[in-house]
Amino acid sequence: MKKAFLLFCLILLSCTTGKSQNNAFDSASAYNNNKAVNAASSKLLASIRENKTGKELARDYYDLSQALVIAKDYPKAALYMNKAIQLEAGTTAKINLSEYYRELARIQELQNNFSLASESYKKAADFSSDSIQKQLNKNDANRVQHQSSPKEQLQYLNQNALILNNSNNKSEKLNTFTQMANNNLALNNTNDALGNYRDALNEVDSNSEKSVLIKSDMVDLMVATDDYENAIALQKNIVTKSQSTSSVTTQIEQLRNLSALYFMVDSTDAGLKILTDAYNLAIEKGNLKEAKESLYALAEFYTKNKQEQKVSVLYVSFLGQLDNLIARDSSLIDKKLFLVNEEKIVELEQQQTLKDELLTRRNRYNTVLIASVIILFTLLVFIAKALLSIRKRNKQIALQSLRREMNPHFIFNSLNSVNQFIANNNEREANKYLTSYSNLMRNIMENSNKDYVPLSVEIDQLKKYLELEKLRFSDKFEYQLEVDPALNSDEVMVPNMLIQPNLENAIWHGLRYKETKGLLKVTFKKAGKKTIVTVDDNGIGLTESRRIKTKNQKLHESLGLKNVRERISLLNDIYKSDIRFELKEKPAAESGVMVQIEW
Repeated sequence: MKKAFLLFCLILLSCTTGKSQNNAFDSASAYNNNKAVNAASSKLLASIRENKTGKELARDYYDLSQALVIAKDYPKAALYMNKAIQLEAGTTAKINLSEYYRELARIQELQNNFSLASESYKKAADFSSDSIQKQLNKNDANRVQHQSSPKEQLQYLNQNALILNNSNNKSEKLNTFTQMANNNLALNNTNDALGNYRDALNEVDSNSEKSVLIKSDMVDLMVATDDYENAIALQKNIVTKSQSTSSVTTQIEQLRNLSALYFMVDSTDAGLKILTDAYNLAIEKGNLKEAKESLYALAEFYTKNKQEQKVSVLYVSFLGQLDNLIARDSSLIDKKLFLVNEEKIVELEQQQTLKDELLTRRNRYNTVLIASVIILFTLLVFIAKALLSIRKRNKQIALQSLRREMNPHFIFNSLNSVNQFIANNNEREANKYLTSYSNLMRNIMENSNKDYVPLSVEIDQLKKYLELEKLRFSDKFEYQLEVDPALNSDEVMVPNMLIQPNLENAIWHGLRYKETKGLLKVTFKKAGKKTIVTVDDNGIGLTESRRIKTKNQKLHESLGLKNVRERISLLNDIYKSDIRFELKEKPAAESGVMVQIEW
């Protein structure tokens, strides 16, 4: 009957606690430091909401990972450490990347993922700017590849200990000495392992929980060597220290460990008292997990000592306090809080990822759009330049064509003059004319492709032309060519073959019909930055010339002036110049025409 009641209590206890918090007994052990985990997760959550990025957010992920390591939730610790690495890698300096990779390697080592741990240690070495840290990471990368050989691992750990000998990095020293102790234990070098633990104690605060945990490992080592007296003395010290330095969970665990030592040396009364204290402390502090463990230990003791009545009383008492105990167990609440925070973190991360994707797409779209606009603009500029080049070339061709239109008439008149000299048996004048004509034509041909020529070349051409016309009409006119001394005839550029047609018009349509010998005056004058050329004749004038001319002669004169004006328009368009042309008849008191060209 008693055994049946005991079985019922155990089943009821298991079902009640299981329903209360989704198997909280099993999961609570992974969250002995739930408060630290919650604090770190809450801080991270706040940072994500504040849209923090880069180093600041990476450090928050790192802190949460470290809290999860202490809580022994290594998979999640690795998850958050990888996120810290990803964020830190996106910064400019990457100064914390070596530290983060080293911590990730340690987490992977705790998960027995030794190949991944080796790669992480190598990356930590690559990103390390400190020579000591670089060498530590290289040694650890090699060490974890020799898991089957504690002896070889010790060689690398001894190298690390030597490197850290003069260093103030207590955390690295603590990890090194602890790992050395573990490997010495694997080799049954208990004295060396005990020495490693003592070295580790020198690197921690004597009033810290780390000190308690190291001493607890030393107790286990003493028990393994049957040194119960020193083990109990040290465990008593641990219990005393834990009351002021450690969490309630650690305090209860250490009380149970002390009671177990008393049971080993058959001090049952002392052991039972300590175990009862552990159970009462768990009930008092509302620690469901530790209360359950202490209850099992007490039940086991009473059962072994055939005190089943006390077992029944103990379970009934526990069940009576169970609801209140569950309600007060902060570890369950803390675990639930972390799960809520974690869900919110994941949700915010997904939202941020979505925002980043949308931003990336928008940036990609903007980049493509800008690139397309640039390409289109470049293409339009290229087409515009090509069109402008073609238009300019066409205008240059048109300009050359107009310039060459003047030559046939001049050549025709010149050949008629030669023919006239020959007909009059004036061979000497014919030869002289042909010589002057050939010199002029050679000069014109040499410059036929030029839109502008130096003033000195233009004056030379005009003189040769006027001398040629004077041979033809020797009794009809005289000419004068005057150049302003302020003009540098070699530097000033003149529109090619633009003045000559006006001289030809003055001679052929004005001066040759004059009854007396006329005067053709050509002057070049500097006016500020401009050059002005004036063609002044005292011939019969425009009105009288039009009256006596034939229809064909009138047409030629009109085409000649049109040619000049078109060439001026083309020159202004091509070279963005400001050539001005003015033709006017002199007043009635004077006869003749005045042409003025300015550029």
